[in-house]
Amino acid sequence: MISDAQNLVGKRVLFIAPMFFGYESLIKTELEAKGAQVDYFNDRPDNGFWTKALIRLDRRLLARKTDAYYSDIIESTRSKAYDHILIVRGESISLHMLQLLRQTQPKARISLYLWDSMHYNPNVRKLLDEFDQVFSFDRSDVENNPKIQFLPLFYGREFERSARWQGTPIYDACFIGTIHTDRYKVLEKVLDGLNASGRNVFVFCYYPSKLLYRIRSLLDPGFRRFAKKYISFNGMKLSDVVDRIAESRAVIDINRPDQLGLTMRTIEAVGAQRRLITTNADVVNYDLYNPKDVLLMCRENPVIDDDFLKQAGLPFDQALREKYSVSAWIYSIFNESGAKNT
Repeated sequence: MISDAQNLVGKRVLFIAPMFFGYESLIKTELEAKGAQVDYFNDRPDNGFWTKALIRLDRRLLARKTDAYYSDIIESTRSKAYDHILIVRGESISLHMLQLLRQTQPKARISLYLWDSMHYNPNVRKLLDEFDQVFSFDRSDVENNPKIQFLPLFYGREFERSARWQGTPIYDACFIGTIHTDRYKVLEKVLDGLNASGRNVFVFCYYPSKLLYRIRSLLDPGFRRFAKKYISFNGMKLSDVVDRIAESRAVIDINRPDQLGLTMRTIEAVGAQRRLITTNADVVNYDLYNPKDVLLMCRENPVIDDDFLKQAGLPFDQALREKYSVSAWIYSIFNESGAKNT
């Protein structure tokens, strides 16, 4: 199947996606490894906190700035005839700019991938009909919109290094992620239980804004106590994420309470050949689920069986891992069977 991605050799791809912990570079590198010529642009005019926050709140608050930004992209690439255009998230682009992009690139197949639920990205609802194909990692969005195809997230080639790692585990489990919603409260309960059992846990919690951190610390004493111990304002490099997961027996995942899609960290556990501990109840609907290797815990009273962390052996077979690789993900989006919208 994946060899069919030879169709990308010599093809021009315009790739517009958020700058998100290096995952945009991972996708670009994989496309180029398959022979594509890729032009990448951030999906926002800049990566500043206020730009992100205002676009997330309502993109119309920065409509002039974002439209000018996309107009520059369209003009700077007008002389190139793209075969494919891939937009990830689609939070910033307006309907008018998307229509103008199609007018200037009439031969391109335009695809959208949603790695957040539309609940957190309402702008994209206005855009769906403009795309030739739309994919989402969130099953609820797929079930509620016949336009959208289901496509889980992926892991990158770097996680092969973790899968091959043969050292003695340093950590019984690791948590690496951004703190949002009720995540710190759930994580705190998980850590209390593991620490009480004498387990060694690696914890890295990223928080994107010092301003929001100060506000939340004032309003939430529990968060303030937790944050002093675990919060970092600098994201972890992907290579370091791979190393910490390699050194761990299991990966802890705590999803947003109203999100069904499996997180990137969940899929990376598959790529890294590490057992998974998750609060996402929808995991039972995936072929990666096996109660021996994937532990489902509740948010209110998370319990981790000590025997789960003592198991030996690799949890996932190679065919399953291949299915969730970035190479397979790219094939699903860029295979030539998709019809172009006319």
